[in-house]
Amino acid sequence: MYIHWSHHYLPKLFGGLSFIFNPLFMYLIVTEKKTNIGNYRFLLMFFAIFDMIYSLVELLVPVAIHGTGYAFIIYLTDGPFIGNLRFGQLAVSVRCGFIALSYGILAVHFIYRYIALFNPKYLPEILRPIGMCCIFTFFIAHGIAWSTICETFLYLDNEIAEYIHEPFMRIYECNSHNLSMLIALYNDGSDSIRLRSWAGILILTGISIYAISLYIILGTKIALKLRDNPALSKITKTMHKQLFKALAVQTIIPICISFAPCLAAWYAPALHLDFGKWNNYLGVIALSAFPFMDPLAIILLLPNYRNRIFPNSSKTIRQCTTTMASMTSRAYLSQFTASVNYVV
Repeated sequence: MYIHWSHHYLPKLFGGLSFIFNPLFMYLIVTEKKTNIGNYRFLLMFFAIFDMIYSLVELLVPVAIHGTGYAFIIYLTDGPFIGNLRFGQLAVSVRCGFIALSYGILAVHFIYRYIALFNPKYLPEILRPIGMCCIFTFFIAHGIAWSTICETFLYLDNEIAEYIHEPFMRIYECNSHNLSMLIALYNDGSDSIRLRSWAGILILTGISIYAISLYIILGTKIALKLRDNPALSKITKTMHKQLFKALAVQTIIPICISFAPCLAAWYAPALHLDFGKWNNYLGVIALSAFPFMDPLAIILLLPNYRNRIFPNSSKTIRQCTTTMASMTSRAYLSQFTASVNYVV
């Protein structure tokens, strides 16, 4: 299903950039001889691998988001799973689960940095087999929980398919009964559908809020520790500050291009705001940018990596990176304002 050139090509472009910047980032980690980040490099490597898997899943499971009436819909538009309704719906659920996996991997980074500052004696335990198994279990549980909620509460049935049949035929010339999708219907449906729709979205919102709250709490503790800990040497404190700055930008990126678009797409139909296919510009394109922006942010923020790529432009790059988060936020707000104006 072709919706718009931006929806069709930009996610593919961002996926290609992910497979450029992440291997470059991994190369810098492996070949850096004077790195001060110690075993934290293993988590950064894991992050880069995850970003490439994230991009691969997005390319294999391309989706679109639509809001009509009181319904929020995310549906499969192309790829190897198109035409198989059951496996297509499962593929959409798995893809949505990667949103939670991005929350989980950031939580792992915050926890690691917290332990490195407050209980560094436990760091060797984290990198042992049992510690790595615990990290992976904690990480993967986020995605499993998210995908399971999608499958349990947001599945398509005939009543909902009929509800969205007319707008889908009018806008996309497509039969909603033949699409693999996840959907939440907040009103105008039976009690059971409304109950499971609200339950599913509220649980997903709860997972998102838990993740953001964890970042804020641990981030605040880390920042205060770095400011008020005279026991740390100047070199150690500088290293921790650089890594924390990179982690902060890594956190702002998904908040702006994952958390905020999800909330807008989920709750606009509950308020009977008909964004239609504008959700694709707020959500789908923004979500696809996450995997390549992460390694780029770290490369630009960590001097050892930045200076190897831009040896003569350190000051300019530093100025660019300090404004990256605000630029991302302004771009999202601009798109959101345009959407609201469109609805009005």
